[in-house]
Amino acid sequence: MTTSSACVLFLLTICGSASAADGTTVPLEPKAYRTFELLLPQERFAEVGAGFAVPHGGSERFTTTLEGDRLRVDLDGDGTCEALVEGETGFVTLARTATDGRSLAYSARLKREPGEPWTYSCGSAMVGQIDGVAIQVFDQNLNGRFDDYGVDAMIVGKSIVASYLSKVVAIGDRLVSIEVAADGSSLDVAPFTGATGTLDLRSGFTCKAKLDAAIVRSTDGAYSFDAARAKAGMKVPAGEYRLEAGRIVLGESRATVRAGHAKPLVVAADAKLEVAWGGPVTAEFAAQRDGDQIGFTPWDIWYYGRLGEEYVDFMPLGASPTFAIKPRTAPEPILWVKFPGNC
Repeated sequence: MTTSSACVLFLLTICGSASAADGTTVPLEPKAYRTFELLLPQERFAEVGAGFAVPHGGSERFTTTLEGDRLRVDLDGDGTCEALVEGETGFVTLARTATDGRSLAYSARLKREPGEPWTYSCGSAMVGQIDGVAIQVFDQNLNGRFDDYGVDAMIVGKSIVASYLSKVVAIGDRLVSIEVAADGSSLDVAPFTGATGTLDLRSGFTCKAKLDAAIVRSTDGAYSFDAARAKAGMKVPAGEYRLEAGRIVLGESRATVRAGHAKPLVVAADAKLEVAWGGPVTAEFAAQRDGDQIGFTPWDIWYYGRLGEEYVDFMPLGASPTFAIKPRTAPEPILWVKFPGNC
């Protein structure tokens, strides 16, 4: 159970909107997520420590103090820690001021494992619209800034899946350039004029599960997209990308996709790249040998797809896979192993 003396800050829900046809500025407003069901490409929790690294006024952070296992938080930056959080989870909203003088809010989700310090992650986004398409920007790296391209996160449209913060976003079938203010209070929009190609991550994906997310990021960190729903491929700036994160879904089962050993994806100007990935899946595993005994467990196995992407929390359908154990110098396996049940 978590209690807090914090007053609820009412967040603005009317978001700024702009047309991508002209260079313009879109005001962004905060949106809090007490129930966080969004998928960030690299969600992290940081120790609260001496406070939240969120600039406000002349200070670089909102302070906190500990009372045993309970956490007190300064919500308005006046130096008084008026909010009390206890239990194992919590949610606080910090009041800050934008560079243009507007009052903005920054929400944080809190958790504390038994015997561990309090940690926090982002609990809100800065939200606006471009041509009626919602744009949400998240401080994924928790430094209080919203302009860390290739590091922070963003959602374009109605999806619950976030890509990394990108200098270019897809609005319908068009690409537009954006520049986000450091405090997240606004973003500048302009037409994208660079070379483009088409990246297709759907046609060459082989799996019985549904592709729910496929996040790519350019190797220079400038661009990032979720290509999972683009059935015929999606237009992206020409360049080199890596598959960084994703998710596959089958019924109630989920498996997370990570970069693993994934090879770079080179999208040439005015060309289409169709990527072969997914199954068949191969596995690497760690084993311990003690005399004539060889032991390993399902937790010491790493699964990789055709592109080299890694699958985490992976549960193969049907019978257990068969694992061949052999020394690196031996021509043939010395043991074949199966796990019981659907492992």
